[in-house]
Amino acid sequence: MDTKTLYISVNSSEFEQSEEFLRCTKDLRAGKLVIFPTETVYGLGAVINHEESLQEIFRAKGRPSDNPLIVHIGEMEQIWQIIERDPPELFWKLSERFWPGPVTFILKKAKGISETITGNRDSVAIRFPSNRIAQRLIALCGVPVAAPSANISGYPSPTRPEHLEEMKGRVQWIIETEPLEFGIESTIISLLEETPALLRPGPVTTEKLKEMIPDLIVKKGMTEAIAPGMKYKHYSPNAEVKLIPWVRDKQELAEMGIRMFKDLCQDGNSEQKKALICTDETISYYKNANIDCISLGPREDLYRVASNLFHVLRVLDKNGIHCALIEGFEEKGLGITIMNRVKKATSK
Repeated sequence: MDTKTLYISVNSSEFEQSEEFLRCTKDLRAGKLVIFPTETVYGLGAVINHEESLQEIFRAKGRPSDNPLIVHIGEMEQIWQIIERDPPELFWKLSERFWPGPVTFILKKAKGISETITGNRDSVAIRFPSNRIAQRLIALCGVPVAAPSANISGYPSPTRPEHLEEMKGRVQWIIETEPLEFGIESTIISLLEETPALLRPGPVTTEKLKEMIPDLIVKKGMTEAIAPGMKYKHYSPNAEVKLIPWVRDKQELAEMGIRMFKDLCQDGNSEQKKALICTDETISYYKNANIDCISLGPREDLYRVASNLFHVLRVLDKNGIHCALIEGFEEKGLGITIMNRVKKATSK
């Protein structure tokens, strides 16, 4: 398949009138696969009313068939194509607060929604992205778009245009843009039960959610794929990655990392390339110990750390790293989200 690439600046005010964008929208509506940016990660999209295209998403990604897809809307009226007519009252309050934005809700699905989207369940995941390109693409398409992350299944989600190379030849269009706002997948909240449940941490933190949902349940260790990212291995590079447990004192953390790195070098093939993923606060310790290291950014800016995480994991493979260590983070605020991804990346 010949993949067409289109660059659009998120700050552009005229992109939706361009001939290429309109042709891309038309192809999406006709059942072609389109990769597009959101504020979280790049999505691999197909319209929800084209069954063959929905199945092609799973083939293009190598995605397990029981791993449900998130449906994206471009305007609020499109929800009625996806969910039942009587969603819980809390949905309206939460959507008013967090939409458009990086929060996905699990609700009862409308009749006719493909079981390919829902993984044969009676519920559906739905999101209203804040990225202008995503909004206009879906709104002009006129049909909601099912879109998981645009990567080979299990590999780190794509957050930069260069991460999309692996999908060329698998999709009709790729829309590229500037660095994404968050660079980490959406928060997922189930509203299926009387008490809401957090199924996947994301850019909107647990603390922020509990301001509106004091009794929020935090789900852990799910074996059933109720929502994307809950069951299967995710975010893993080919390199083997091991975790350096978090401690508050940066010198103590770095000393532990140096000890673990020395142990790593003594294990296995000495010819294998190794690296250590750290932060700005500790990188000097590792450099002084002659350790090849990559910084995720400053710990005081966890949103920057989160946005760099998937890119740095991919850099390991690009640089031919066989095994690596990564510093842990305090599981508080956005640190919960970061550690959710780190733990999945370090589990083999």
